[in-house]
Amino acid sequence: MLIKRQDGSGIMRVDIAFGKAWGSLGMGISSRLMRDRLADRPTFLNALASVSGGRLIPVPGGVLIYDKEGEAIGAVGVSGDTSDKDEYCAIAAIKAEGYQPEPGDPSATWRESNL
Repeated sequence: MLIKRQDGSGIMRVDIAFGKAWGSLGMGISSRLMRDRLADRPTFLNALASVSGGRLIPVPGGVLIYDKEGEAIGAVGVSGDTSDKDEYCAIAAIKAEGYQPEPGDPSATWRESNL
């Protein structure tokens, strides 16, 4: 596990980023897809929150990492800007290291998102 935190950032940012990555690994899908699938399933979301001990953060920014053989080998979680921009950063970092992110591309509207 690698954790990086910018000086002056909120103390919860690390926990939020971890929850995005942890939830993605736990469910086997990106945190964006998790958010979309759980939007109209509040009972299941509550169950996931309970079994995860509250660690699950189902908003964009948790991105799965796949190797060349198509095996999930980890996840990246980013927090610090809007969730769509967090996800963009995670995807770009994974691609820069030669791995395949899931999702493969950021939200089409990531540039327009504002805090």
